[in-house]
Amino acid sequence: MSRQLFTATGCTRCTIVKNYLQARSIPFEEQDIKANGKEAFKVFYKENRKRIFRGSEGIEFPIFFDGDRIFQGVGVILAYLMADDRLAGFVTRSDLSQGWISGLNIHNGNLNDKDAFLSLIGLLKDEGLMIQMEADGRNSHLLETIVKSRLIHRLIFYLRGPVRLYEQITGTGLNKEDLARSLSVLTPSLDYKIILPVCVFIRENDRPGYLSPEEAAEAAQFAEEITDTKKHPFFIEPVEPKSELILPPLLSPALFKYRTLCRRHMVLCDILKD
Repeated sequence: MSRQLFTATGCTRCTIVKNYLQARSIPFEEQDIKANGKEAFKVFYKENRKRIFRGSEGIEFPIFFDGDRIFQGVGVILAYLMADDRLAGFVTRSDLSQGWISGLNIHNGNLNDKDAFLSLIGLLKDEGLMIQMEADGRNSHLLETIVKSRLIHRLIFYLRGPVRLYEQITGTGLNKEDLARSLSVLTPSLDYKIILPVCVFIRENDRPGYLSPEEAAEAAQFAEEITDTKKHPFFIEPVEPKSELILPPLLSPALFKYRTLCRRHMVLCDILKD
């Protein structure tokens, strides 16, 4: 049998994937790495070490092998089983545990299969996982649907800068109406935070540069005007430039000006800690 599901005894996320496969009569061979699949996984891992993620807590399970490709983590596996590659980029590896799942976003371009994405997060929620999702203003109609349907438990909203710079920063344009509609879902009934990444992008003079403190403050002002409040949980996040851009990283003292200017519009603004 070409399809293999590597699981671990007592792994809730493994059970979620196994139940999904069985409920849809998708044939697969389970290899429990703590039982009769221990030796099989040793061989598999030796052959595919570079393709399997191993973090500080060890190897993440479940792992699904379709005979060609390897999918790791409950979200990534279910996204593949439900929509093949149509959710690629919108569902990535989760870095949360203890009942939480992350790696879900609607900002990685134009999400064409919205129904599949909604079905995925609905399934994860129904299975008892706490869902953290990311957005940045794109796909605003979908974000509004997700929040109104209470499909997620926490939202990380990346405010990339002033809307006029979104295309230079992200490679994808965004109009004020979309950003405004997305920001409007940030109400006290939702667990969320706004993060403004101080990133490097190529400016109109074709030279790389950091988002400036004044541009960060312009974005914060827009958020204030749209939501009519200065009291969002708002954080400045330093982003190290890519090595090929040959720019020094911003040191902590340089971030204080960003915080000072943004606090004129977001009084809770602070620098995001690691």
